[in-house]
Amino acid sequence: MHPLVPLVIQSGFADGKKCGRIMNFRRRIVGALAALSFLAPALAGCSFMRDDAADLDSAGLVASYEEFLAESTTELKEIEGIGEVSQAPISGVMWESPVMIDVEVSEEFAGAQTVAVVETLRRVSDGYPSYGIPVAFTIRVAGESAGRFRVAGLGLHPDFVISNFNYWQALEQALGAELTMMLLTDDYDEVSYSRIIGPGNGAVSREAIAQVVINYDALATVSSEQSSGGIGVAAAQDNKYETWALPGLTASGHHLPPRDVFALVDDLGRSFPLQENAWLGLDYYYDYPAALAAAGALVRWTDNDAALHGREVAINSAEYRDDEWPAILAAAADTAQVTGFDFGYASPEREFRFHTSPCEGTIEQTPDDELLFAALRESGAASLDGLAPGRCVPDYPQSPGGGSASSNGS
Repeated sequence: MHPLVPLVIQSGFADGKKCGRIMNFRRRIVGALAALSFLAPALAGCSFMRDDAADLDSAGLVASYEEFLAESTTELKEIEGIGEVSQAPISGVMWESPVMIDVEVSEEFAGAQTVAVVETLRRVSDGYPSYGIPVAFTIRVAGESAGRFRVAGLGLHPDFVISNFNYWQALEQALGAELTMMLLTDDYDEVSYSRIIGPGNGAVSREAIAQVVINYDALATVSSEQSSGGIGVAAAQDNKYETWALPGLTASGHHLPPRDVFALVDDLGRSFPLQENAWLGLDYYYDYPAALAAAGALVRWTDNDAALHGREVAINSAEYRDDEWPAILAAAADTAQVTGFDFGYASPEREFRFHTSPCEGTIEQTPDDELLFAALRESGAASLDGLAPGRCVPDYPQSPGGGSASSNGS
């Protein structure tokens, strides 16, 4: 296992303990965001929660879980007008459940049938209290080939689940393309959750970003309405957290990122391929050796103005080539035109970086950093006010025993 991959506690298996599934909401979110922030810059090539999983092998599942799956399938199929109901094995930092329940709802009665699915799964799971059945399920709307609405857990109040389902459908309509939305919930808190929005299966990188740029006003309207409780969407205020995980972008906060963030990703895509795996950690069956060899551009953004390196452009290249220099310079110039972003190009041979200034820490600076900055100044392509060559490294407070207080002891 790759050293940065958080361990997954699979409490649905025979050797699991009940306490194993009590992975609280904050810890799951931290693990998910850690996977995004550490692994995404180096990865590409996997689809967002792809659906080509192998047939379910029930060997190793506790008897109660097999019974729950069988009963759930039977009960879900009894919902009027419901389509196909299936199951597939899953794993990953996001999921406590070892199995994904997949349900197809009709386009005409999608909302009502989704409510029925949630209520049915909650009712069936209540029959297995001693084991604390972990549940993950996916809603597919008939006629859609790529869009998915996925929920991890049953703790979130059904009103919030259907509200987010409405939000997902409204975003798809505004964008004119299918999306995947994932809700991460807490079994012990009915109002707190996090949602992750990504492209539908098989979306093309540049097309996905270009569509967001073109349809940004419509998306912003939907985002604003859901935040205020409009379009039938229950606003959770500070109890929700939203991440946009598109090709070349990981953006987290409580609202839709600004237009210029998406435009920056679109601009970078003209110079470098966009990272396909901004959502690594949300997928299953990924190939780490192949993914780590990949290259591309990734924009990170957060609505927290105080987060160090919370807004930056990271470009990875498997090998530096002299003919890549114009693309590096163009990408750096594009980054410099958006306020508040650090920039970094990294390859085994060379690195070129600049940071927002002033730096509250130590500045790591090399001749290559100065070379890039001088070239940007000479080109006049962007203002360099508030920027400086190199990378800003924070001065972490020291713990009483010595060493950084941020150390995990590993």
